[in-house]
Amino acid sequence: MARPSRPVPRSSARDLAVRALLGLAGGVAVWAVIRWTPTNEGLKVVRGILALASLTLPVVLLGAYGALRPRTLALWTLAAAGVSVLGGIGRMGAPLNANVPPVPAAGALVLACLALIVGHVLVLAREGAGRGNPWPRHFAIAWTDGVRAALSVALVGALFGLVVLASNLFELIGVQAVGEFLTQPGVLWPLMGLAFGLGVHFTAGRPDLAAGARTLGLGLLAWLLPVMVFLAAAFLATLPFTGLKPLWDTGSAAALLITACIGLIILVNAAIQDETNSAKIPRILRYAARLSGLLMAPLVVIAAVGIFLRIGQYGLSPDRVRALACLLVLAVFAGGHLLAALSRRSWIDAFGKANLTGVLAALVAILFILSPVGDPDRLSVMGQMRRLASGQVALDRFDFDLLRFDTGALGRKALKELAVQTGSSPRDAEIRRAASEALASKTRRPVRSAPPVVIPVGTAPIPADFLASTATIDCDKEKPCGAMSLDITDDGKAEVLLQSRSGLEAWTPEATGWRKLGELDAPCPVDLKPFLAGDVRVAPPGDKVQDVMVGGVRLALDPQLAPCPPGGAGG
Repeated sequence: MARPSRPVPRSSARDLAVRALLGLAGGVAVWAVIRWTPTNEGLKVVRGILALASLTLPVVLLGAYGALRPRTLALWTLAAAGVSVLGGIGRMGAPLNANVPPVPAAGALVLACLALIVGHVLVLAREGAGRGNPWPRHFAIAWTDGVRAALSVALVGALFGLVVLASNLFELIGVQAVGEFLTQPGVLWPLMGLAFGLGVHFTAGRPDLAAGARTLGLGLLAWLLPVMVFLAAAFLATLPFTGLKPLWDTGSAAALLITACIGLIILVNAAIQDETNSAKIPRILRYAARLSGLLMAPLVVIAAVGIFLRIGQYGLSPDRVRALACLLVLAVFAGGHLLAALSRRSWIDAFGKANLTGVLAALVAILFILSPVGDPDRLSVMGQMRRLASGQVALDRFDFDLLRFDTGALGRKALKELAVQTGSSPRDAEIRRAASEALASKTRRPVRSAPPVVIPVGTAPIPADFLASTATIDCDKEKPCGAMSLDITDDGKAEVLLQSRSGLEAWTPEATGWRKLGELDAPCPVDLKPFLAGDVRVAPPGDKVQDVMVGGVRLALDPQLAPCPPGGAGG
């Protein structure tokens, strides 16, 4: 295949020293960020920015050193630092342990890294670029440097394994000081940074090794393209007979379709690579690549319908905001690939232009999502608060926990405002109560997607607040529940027995809502038809055993039930 010209990075003793120092400095910077533990909230944001910068900027410098002019390198480093700032000011992820720097949440971290990867390819491809189709050059840089980075990471992993092995060997003979020294963050992170820098240097001196591994790996991957195209075509051909309802019932249709589109893009690029002469591409791969351009557009359209249906039902969430951005990027790719597939002349050039346009769209979308304007948390909170204020969503279907757990500090601030809002209507009081419960909650609670379907058993009415509680969250049209008000604790207050998918449950009212007492069980399968017919009564417990207090802790007997009578329980 034709290879676009690219300056081979220098490989000398000076370059070895520079790359080793860059890697070592990156490791020391990570260790310094780990050591700094501020308590001020503003300084915590600064620490997050520095953590992301210490992990990414040394990699950026290592990848660009020797391939860019000094002025271009300085400008690209400043731009990469700006991306680190955008990624670091977002919501922070949960700390893994004391030996890992406090990086942003997974979504912001992945997007920041993607932005730096795309920027690296665009900047290096522009350096010394000539005329003609620019995509082969971008492709060669992206995949060759990707292989180099993967090999360097593998070297870091081998070093880490060697450190663990050495620690265990010395521990076998009672010498623990060696392992404790090697696993200290101040030693381990600089060592890993040094190993990564050396990996980048040695792979830079052997560009043919990285290019050969890339060509071989993608060449093998390319033969999955005809299989993927066949499966995508079969899927689209089946939809007219099944309809879209089974797709929407999965709850993850849009994510699966987006994944399929990304898979098609990767496999098409693996088939074409940096080739400029379509005649050199195997015929079956050539036809499959053009056909994929026709299939991608309907997949994107169906995914868009799924996402907008979800937004209409549940409003915006951070994941749906990111999915919308991803969908817009895929629409650019799909449109370009469709035009390339329909092109009669130079379709491979049109394919390259479509890819480059899609990559630029991806960079714009990523920077927008990382910016304060496009912050998924901010857009989600604004959208959810608008839905609640307009009254277009019932309170029992509004996801207060999304504001509590999924939208960071902005969502918790919105909940605090809802918990103290003024208003004398029953809806305002219910909003205050639900917001306060969400703020006090430690875990997510299920969200109701439709009114519960509960069949009353007996003559006593079922309390309305029980029907609206989370106890009936799984009671729907497909599997309705039976419920009976019955005092089983002999305290003068009726509990509710609920026949659900898991069996027969007992729920008791409390000041904060309904609490599950437990499940009523037998040592064999129980026929609950008599329950639904109202054939229910209370009976004294079989074993009158008191609880036992051990050191202030109450222990209750878990009785061993007697064997089933002949014919089974309830038979």
